[in-house]
Amino acid sequence: MTKEFGAQSAATELRMSLSTRVVVWVFCGAAGAGLGFAVPWLLQFAARHPIPYADTVKFLGSFDSPAMVIGRPALLAAVGLAIGLFITYHSATLRISDASITITEGDDTRVIAREQVGGVFRHGGKVRIESPVGRVLFDDDVEGGRAAVSAAFRRHGYPWEGA
Repeated sequence: MTKEFGAQSAATELRMSLSTRVVVWVFCGAAGAGLGFAVPWLLQFAARHPIPYADTVKFLGSFDSPAMVIGRPALLAAVGLAIGLFITYHSATLRISDASITITEGDDTRVIAREQVGGVFRHGGKVRIESPVGRVLFDDDVEGGRAAVSAAFRRHGYPWEGA
């Protein structure tokens, strides 16, 4: 939480924690490496079935040189890590103050003024912010857990409509 000049209370920030980001990066990298080790078996398995280009698939799955055995999992681990970095970079960060809600997703930042907010509620794992006439202003995943998200909006006086 940070202080805002002229605000009645400190702004609340809802974002993915560093530990959650690390878990996503490790999981995506490990999934890529696992896929790299499983690719030969998957290709050989697929070649046993009546699929187009079965001989080509069987040929691609037959590479077992040391460079391929080590390189394939390393390359796919790097691809998995890149996907994990992309996911965490584009996760939404909400900065909630008494006057506005600032939403940052990757390089994009937008501000929703308090007067524009008609209601806030959760549906599934997502948070939805609607205008007084029902226009959807934000509908995405927000980190922090159900109770923390609810408390953050209520603390700043936004119309929370969830139980």
